[in-house]
Amino acid sequence: MTRYQCLATLLAERIEQGLYRHGEKLPSVRCLSQEHGVSISTVQQAYQTLETMNLITP
Repeated sequence: MTRYQCLATLLAERIEQGLYRHGEKLPSVRCLSQEHGVSISTVQQAYQTLETMNLITP
């Protein structure tokens, strides 16, 4: 599994567990990048994956 897939899975689990509420802004790309030690493009790919899964909207 790639880094962005791992991050997307982690974020999807947090969304499904209710850690992020409907309509609430998700952490910024930069914040997640620093928090998880990944590049900004990795976070962007993870967010795109969540959009594809209809878990978030742009």
